[in-house]
Amino acid sequence: MSTNRGILLLALLLASQAPLWGRAGEDPPAVREYRVKAAFVYNFLKFVVGGRFVSAEDDKNAKADPNRVLRIGVLGQVPAREGFVELQGKLVRDQRLEVQFFPGFADVKDADQEVPPQHPQMAELRKCHVLVFCPSEKAYLAQILPHLQKEGMLLVGDTPGFLEAGGTINLVLEDAKVRFEVNRAAAKRARLQIRSSLLRLAIRTLERDSLGGQDHEK
Repeated sequence: MSTNRGILLLALLLASQAPLWGRAGEDPPAVREYRVKAAFVYNFLKFVVGGRFVSAEDDKNAKADPNRVLRIGVLGQVPAREGFVELQGKLVRDQRLEVQFFPGFADVKDADQEVPPQHPQMAELRKCHVLVFCPSEKAYLAQILPHLQKEGMLLVGDTPGFLEAGGTINLVLEDAKVRFEVNRAAAKRARLQIRSSLLRLAIRTLERDSLGGQDHEK
């Protein structure tokens, strides 16, 4: 799929979402919401290079290795898995998507019901190209984001304050529709290049965060 077509599809997704509460007989609101959010994550992959993704030069001149997968991790208690499950096996730049769900911090408490200082599956989390943080992980962002900020990963959140804590892209609801905001400082730390065409669709961009200095919105 060409970049221009990807831009058009993402713009249409932004503009044409039906209200997420739906009508009787349709998917429950949570299922509809997370299908849309999963579609946003899928489209983000078409506009990000560098870091763990192909370089800008490789993206311009050659197709990616079709035997190499793009791994999407979903961390925490996702309100509805259907949308992310449907991404399994889809292609981006001729690379197959692989989706894996990870338990959140509250689900990995020790025998004393204490949350560990580091996620026990950190090694597996670090293998992801994209890591999606569910709302259940809001209280634990400071325990994990600093350890992932320079891994070359795209860190996508679904909770207020995610950008300020050091995440790269945050999904938000605005007028019952899904929108997104971007932390350019986090992208720079991860050596990610987010195409200007995607940045123009963001409702907010952040230039600094708690991992790099004083907050400053643009």
